[in-house]
Amino acid sequence: MLTIYRASAGAGKTHTLTGEYLKMLFGSRGTEAEATHRHILAVTFTNKATAEMKDRIVRELYALASETSEASKGYLDMLRAHLGGVSEAEVRRQAQALLIRMLHDYAAFNVSTIDHFFQQTLRAFVREIGLQGNYLVELDEKPVLAEAVDNLLAGLDREDDNKDKDLLFHWLLQFSEAKVERGETWDLRREMNTLGQELFKERYKSVRTPLDRKQFHEYNNTLYSIINHCKSEARALGEQGLHIIKEHGLRPEDFSGQSRSPFILFKRLAKGEMEKEPTATFLKLPDNPDGWCAQGSELRGEILQAYADGLNECVKGVIRFYKTHMTDYLTASAITANLYTLGILGDIEQEIRHRSNEKNRLLIADTAELLNRIIAGSDVPFIYEKTGTRIRHYLIDEFQDTSQMQWRNFRPLVADSLAAGYADLIVGDVKQSIYRFRNSDWTLLDEQIARDFPASITSERTLAENWRSCRLVVEFNNALFTIFPVLLQGKYNEGLEQSTLSEAQQAHYREKILSAYAGCQQQVAPRFREQDGHVRVEWLAGDGETTWRGRAMERLTATIEELRRHGRTWGEIAVLTRRREDSALVTDTLLTYAREHPEMGLRIISDDGLQLDGAASVRFIVGMLRHMNRPDDETLLCTAQLLRSAMRIKQAGETAHTSLSKVSLDEVNTTEPLLSGHRSLYEAAEAIIRSFGSDFPADEMIFVQSFLDVTADYSEREGSDIDRFLAWWDDTGRRTRISMPDAQDAIRVMTIHKAKGLGFGVVILPFGDWQLDAKAETILWCHPRIAPYNAISAVPINYKKELNRTIFAEEYYEEKLHAYIDGLNTLYVALTRAKEELIILAPQKGSGRTQLVSELLGESLQQIDPNFDPKAGQCFEWGTWVYPTTKTTIATPAAAPIMRSLPSVRPDERMYLSLSGHSFDDAQRDYGVLMHDLLSRIRTVDDLPSAIAAKVSAGEIDRRSSQTLETRMRALLSDASVSTWFDGTMTVLTEAEILSGDGRSRRPDRVMLSADGQRAIIVDYKFGQRREQRRYVRQIRDYMALMRAMGYAAVSGFLWYVERGETEEIHMP
Repeated sequence: MLTIYRASAGAGKTHTLTGEYLKMLFGSRGTEAEATHRHILAVTFTNKATAEMKDRIVRELYALASETSEASKGYLDMLRAHLGGVSEAEVRRQAQALLIRMLHDYAAFNVSTIDHFFQQTLRAFVREIGLQGNYLVELDEKPVLAEAVDNLLAGLDREDDNKDKDLLFHWLLQFSEAKVERGETWDLRREMNTLGQELFKERYKSVRTPLDRKQFHEYNNTLYSIINHCKSEARALGEQGLHIIKEHGLRPEDFSGQSRSPFILFKRLAKGEMEKEPTATFLKLPDNPDGWCAQGSELRGEILQAYADGLNECVKGVIRFYKTHMTDYLTASAITANLYTLGILGDIEQEIRHRSNEKNRLLIADTAELLNRIIAGSDVPFIYEKTGTRIRHYLIDEFQDTSQMQWRNFRPLVADSLAAGYADLIVGDVKQSIYRFRNSDWTLLDEQIARDFPASITSERTLAENWRSCRLVVEFNNALFTIFPVLLQGKYNEGLEQSTLSEAQQAHYREKILSAYAGCQQQVAPRFREQDGHVRVEWLAGDGETTWRGRAMERLTATIEELRRHGRTWGEIAVLTRRREDSALVTDTLLTYAREHPEMGLRIISDDGLQLDGAASVRFIVGMLRHMNRPDDETLLCTAQLLRSAMRIKQAGETAHTSLSKVSLDEVNTTEPLLSGHRSLYEAAEAIIRSFGSDFPADEMIFVQSFLDVTADYSEREGSDIDRFLAWWDDTGRRTRISMPDAQDAIRVMTIHKAKGLGFGVVILPFGDWQLDAKAETILWCHPRIAPYNAISAVPINYKKELNRTIFAEEYYEEKLHAYIDGLNTLYVALTRAKEELIILAPQKGSGRTQLVSELLGESLQQIDPNFDPKAGQCFEWGTWVYPTTKTTIATPAAAPIMRSLPSVRPDERMYLSLSGHSFDDAQRDYGVLMHDLLSRIRTVDDLPSAIAAKVSAGEIDRRSSQTLETRMRALLSDASVSTWFDGTMTVLTEAEILSGDGRSRRPDRVMLSADGQRAIIVDYKFGQRREQRRYVRQIRDYMALMRAMGYAAVSGFLWYVERGETEEIHMP
């Protein structure tokens, strides 16, 4: 049986999940010996949730196993009933045995994130997906995308006869022109990075097909033919109408309406302007001469004559034209407006794939898609055989955050479990689906699950009680989210009847928001029925000098003061915002307030405050890296000096006075010779810290340590090029956050998305207003189903209202629905985080540019309380301020010693392994392994410096040997016998596995493939003497035979004795 729990906010979901897991763990009566944690998979969506669930299960199991414990009475009774009424002693005996088994086999305790489970499964299929076993999983696609964009733009400067490059240039030119026409920025690099994000969305992955460039041109020409034909007919109609009007001595303004006359449409049509459709007044003109002019008009005779002489028929022709041609015109225009992005995305994706294959890298965004290909064509038992495990029970938490591809991967596994008679569990809540930007799809829980499994094997349950919030908070949310969806559905339905949707499609969308929120009512948990709580909604006005957002910041600090007077601790208060920029504004406001009121002792934890670039010391280190990288740039020197001054001011106190702090590399080089000349990124950062560490604020050492970790990780993945690191830092790295314990007595400032799953004593929503509709730059991936538009299977369309009159009306309303639900769900999640007090600040109507949330919030509150008027700036309030009867204490971890400095030793004073030393028993072997790894990093001779820098950074080569080694290697790679192997003319694979039919794999050191796919060169490196010659030759011949079997016509094999500078070509017998 598949049990589906619909769990609203605060409904005790974790308690229920733990109970269901324990029931599966204990098994049914008669199968206790078989029940084991190895056969249960519980899936959550964050590492934090995974850790919490594991901890909860182990703690409850321990409580059950402890005879003196009363903590798990509820679970004890549940398990006794589940096991057929066994005794308490028997349950505790089983619990003890299960706990011991679990702790002794903890690695098989399968509670994991969905990504971790997919990666675990995918690693069993590395050969099927064409990766090497040691592939790297790239969690962040942004630097990968940035690298691909940079390479494409750099390639535009190269002079060659590449037609694809010319086409890309043409597409980028169109892209820029479209941006300029819309009055938007046309920074190509930034805009291509933004556009490239589409590559990682499931909608794109599900529709993309190889782009046939010839077909693309033909398709484009067809679309422009349709547009030109429509415009030509429109001009003809416009000119015909104007001609008749002029023949009778009239102007369009002479008709009824004068300057706003409907006949002005003929002027627009004559100019080829047909986007604006006929008004309702124009549609009433046919066969209605009385509506053409006023009764007493002096020109009435001429107008009636024009009516009779063909103008009436011309009006009918215009209306007929719009009915028959407008859909085609708007459809073709919508496609051509963005069609070139299809080509740009194709080139970006090709570049990403090329770079990823070179680096043996898998993007985590591709995991679900790759796994989908494998699971879709495999039997479930085969999957279990490959992964080495057998799952009987599946528990999927936060199902509303699952994506379509993720569910397609899970569905056959769950179906197999159900077919075998095992129980499975799904938990979710449509109203809390707010991660659409991560491909989550609430319709899976709302409707897809019912289509995938018949009602006979599913059971739905609702967790109706709210165990988080006080009575008035629950009742307020019940009332608001009963009314708000009704109002929002009305807004959504505007224009639905005028669209090209069929009646059935219109009926489908007309109630969709209402059905999603049909089960929003919650009951107050027994323990909260006597605790009223407090809800307050303030409506703020803005004037010429202060916007309503400025007023909101004033009210925020005043509200926090009020809460403190009532006995609230800092840790009970959370300020939630829709956007990160709003969080930054709140943080700045509170920091300014804390400086002006030091007696308050205000403490804040914010996402921005935890970012590495929020620390003055980290900003200085980065500034110094920029200066050291370009020491002749005076601007960078001045910037480093200013950053050092700012750091010193923070260290000494903001009231201290300090002059501009000089930074001189000459002075530093006296004590840090490593700062001059070539150095690794990590060493450069360490050297800066050693030289200027005395200026670092003591409370920022955790940021400095984290920055060193970031540089080490980056160097290992991407090399030690400081230029590239600084570019990556500006794009991505600066947003890296340090981890902080949750138990801190400080106000939490965070986005609503970060707050999901959490609860706070007091929640303040300072900006209770945001837009619900999708943004204009949103790209819809549409399937044209009507000729000639279906010549290409999927096209990118910019989201806009006019799409409701095209063949893409269904896609438009689908996107609008998801955008509305996403915005509404965000409001729901924000308001259900409050335990005792909920405070919302929203703009009065007319206070600047208000948006849909505040508009509908005001209308909803008026229906809740008819005497309330948001336009008058009234305050909506249920209950009164809460005075905590017992002071809440925040459990603070035991104080750890404060790290006031980072101990560091200069690299030239550290222990090191000399390349020519004999410190180990087999130095020659160690040297060979080191050089093999070094050469595996070199595809062209230009890779040599970064490859050696990576080894220096890793501590495998010391600084003194690196220069000598680089000189020596450069000479070896330039030798005439091997130089063509490193000139970039062939595709290079290093340490790549070749899979053979006998199940074994071979791994040659270097394989080079020609562009035509006919020629292959295989090279194995040797660093010793010419010993075991026959084994080496046999090995190369084995590689060559495999490559020939793969279809390469000309295969050459070589042994390269690197240190001797000799090559030996191997021939097949």
